[in-house]
Amino acid sequence: MSSDFTNALKLLEEKEKKIHLSTGCPELDRLIGNGIEPRVFYLFYGNLESDIDILLHHIIAKALDKGDRTGKVVYLNCGNYREDKTILNIPCLVRFLKANRIDPKEGLERILVYCAFSEEQQEQVVEEVRQIIGETEVVELLVVHNVAKLFTAKGKRDKAWYRRIPRLQRAVLRLWQTCAARGVAMVASCRPTKTRRGRMPKPEGGSYLSHEANVIVYIEKVRGLVAASQAYLVKHPAKPHGRAVLNIGGEKRLGRITVPFKKRFEEELDSLKGFRDALKTLEKQAAYDQIIKACTSAQGALANTTIPAILDAMLLIASVDNRRRIEQTSKRLYTLEKIIQKMKSGEQD
Repeated sequence: MSSDFTNALKLLEEKEKKIHLSTGCPELDRLIGNGIEPRVFYLFYGNLESDIDILLHHIIAKALDKGDRTGKVVYLNCGNYREDKTILNIPCLVRFLKANRIDPKEGLERILVYCAFSEEQQEQVVEEVRQIIGETEVVELLVVHNVAKLFTAKGKRDKAWYRRIPRLQRAVLRLWQTCAARGVAMVASCRPTKTRRGRMPKPEGGSYLSHEANVIVYIEKVRGLVAASQAYLVKHPAKPHGRAVLNIGGEKRLGRITVPFKKRFEEELDSLKGFRDALKTLEKQAAYDQIIKACTSAQGALANTTIPAILDAMLLIASVDNRRRIEQTSKRLYTLEKIIQKMKSGEQD
């Protein structure tokens, strides 16, 4: 057999030896296959409230923590800050660097930042990033923030627009090819397209990004007692579709905005009024009222649980209250049995 060929076993062994970058979320690492692999193009998409922007900062910090901590990260922002409200969040990044015991000044010096906020800058900046990756030996990761903005520019779609978009697509393809040749992982983000409720949205940028990216993950914020980000594995060369609940940035993550628990609890009770009215007997309505009373008196416990859905947490409280009533009834029954035994003993005497 020619020495130019490599068998599948050798390729598998080489793949296992590769050092993967962590996303900072163990659940997400497992979902995509042991973290971020060099020479692979990852696309994460989600809206602003999904915490996807915070996830990118966590990935950057983890890449800077790799090995002997000499590697660099190239960060390219393609969005319009005034419209998309996305830019490199230094306070957030510093917090992640400190969490990984990296000196913030030293860590920030290893991040090469490029911005393409206008259409005129985009083609030039993409080529500059490609050049720096090709010339720099220690680049571990390329992060492209809002990559789809390269292909979803607003304005008149004239002949110049239609000529520019394919050029940008080819530029990004060459950028990805440079990363693959240099052993650099590429992580890009974009927003989801609008779609009908109940259907998973697709990433912006049309079919181009969906075709080029090796791994695609959709992230959304799931509402409930405790709002949490949930990741869906949409595309992977070696893993089936799956999903995982994430804790992006830890319990005290920056930028977290949640609806007060009391308000959400009251909204849940309002939605259950029709259920109570549908109960046909007074006994059932009274039992329902007792459950609501128990939940209302235990709002503190409800607010501190990690169960995502308020109704599920209410069922837990109801079960606890039922157990309490069972214990009380058992004690009373035991006392009555003792009294009856004494009465029987007195009659026998």
